[in-house]
Amino acid sequence: MEQKNLKTSVFSLSTVFCESAEQPIDIDFTLPDYYADISKILKCRAVSRISSKSVNGNHISIDGCVTVTVIYCGADNCVSSYEYQYPFSKNFDTGTSTEGCMLSVKTKCEYINCRAVTGRKIDIHGAAGIYVTLTRRHLTNVISDCDDCNIELLRDNVPATVPMGMADKYLLIEEEIELGQGQPDIRCVIRYDAAATITDTKIMAGKSVVKGEMAVKILYAPDGSGSPQSVRYQLPFSQLIEIEGITDACDCESKVSIAHLEIKPRVTATGQCRNLMLTAKLLVTSECCCNNDVAVIVDAYSRKYEAEINKNDICFNKICDTINQNFSCKKNFEFSEGTLSSVCDMWCEVHTDTVKFCDGMMCVCGEVTAFIIAQDSEMIPVFYEKTINFEYNHPMNTDGEFKCTPTVTVTGANYTITSECSMELRVELNICAAIYKCNKMPLITDIKINDSKPITKKNYAAMTVYFASAGEKIWDIARHYFADVEELKQINEISDDTISLDKMILIPNN
Repeated sequence: MEQKNLKTSVFSLSTVFCESAEQPIDIDFTLPDYYADISKILKCRAVSRISSKSVNGNHISIDGCVTVTVIYCGADNCVSSYEYQYPFSKNFDTGTSTEGCMLSVKTKCEYINCRAVTGRKIDIHGAAGIYVTLTRRHLTNVISDCDDCNIELLRDNVPATVPMGMADKYLLIEEEIELGQGQPDIRCVIRYDAAATITDTKIMAGKSVVKGEMAVKILYAPDGSGSPQSVRYQLPFSQLIEIEGITDACDCESKVSIAHLEIKPRVTATGQCRNLMLTAKLLVTSECCCNNDVAVIVDAYSRKYEAEINKNDICFNKICDTINQNFSCKKNFEFSEGTLSSVCDMWCEVHTDTVKFCDGMMCVCGEVTAFIIAQDSEMIPVFYEKTINFEYNHPMNTDGEFKCTPTVTVTGANYTITSECSMELRVELNICAAIYKCNKMPLITDIKINDSKPITKKNYAAMTVYFASAGEKIWDIARHYFADVEELKQINEISDDTISLDKMILIPNN
């Protein structure tokens, strides 16, 4: 009788392209006439963002922009700033087909150097890193059954995870922000920033429903004299993302990044400058997978003929836990450089160094850099940069191999000046992450029987006496002797798949 193998399909994600590139930042510009001359540069900050991405054939096209903000002191010791938009485009040749691939792009400013050539001319050099990954849903056909009566099959149910795919959608936001009562009019915007976080993800009617909020902070110089003023604004958002084939039983990981952010003063009809116009573009991404146990064959052998068993390592990544939690870190700092009278502005940037799994815990380590614009005892603006190390621990309720790419966002920062040369800094962080358990299994993709080569057995007696040790598996013993597994268990009155105690067993030689 001709041997027939029955097959089933299992899905996994595979990376087909992963590359990075450096985008140089080379700028020199002269301040407009209505800007104050530069007396001292306090901080040059660069934020790199991806505004659009596309895949066409073997090519990946990326457009982005680096927003460079130069914060400086004028001759009157007033804090001012100038913003410069540096657009860029980058192309990648994948060298392979991109059909059905999912594209992920990240960027960050690697370094930035700034110097004032004159009181009005600025020279800037730096670089932004661009990181591109293409993944594809990969289908593998594996053996689920075989109708050859001479073949022993070790069956199992694999907790397979079917990756349904990744989809993203841009969300445009335009919002007019009014100053609070009692706040002075705006002379110019010194600095602004925003942090977007996901608060909830649900699957409804075949769509991923993502909710979140964007926290905005703006620092502006008041009209006339006075210290810089700050404005804080919370903006909720929601987005529907369609991913083909998802159901309510699927797990979903969502992330958000700011693709564009611009805030400008707006003069009202009365001629006052008391409003700010916010324009933002968010990229909301959802990656979904569905859990589906699959009946497969994990091992096989023929009792009669030589057999070629082909296996393929399949990795199933299953979301075993999700995190969306706030935590804090704090540290006392001494300012040996001088005295600290007041703080005009402070913002923080977070960098995640490592994610480790050990001793039943997931440990996320990183650092938060605080950038502080302050005034000394003579009311002269000064700039400080301080770093706080953080460690976040999350207990794991299962063993195995895991992977996780957490998003850590600064949601708040405050301080207490404890003396003229020291302060306590407290930073609130949010960690949002999906923890994937990696089940790597060698599954059989093909069984080929060579009926021209019968198996040569060393023992021609009807039975072989074998002294089994506790913990040995019946399958391993039967496979070694090319025996019938069920017959071996029946003869020795064994019901379990593992030998519980040291004992002598009989192995049929048929």
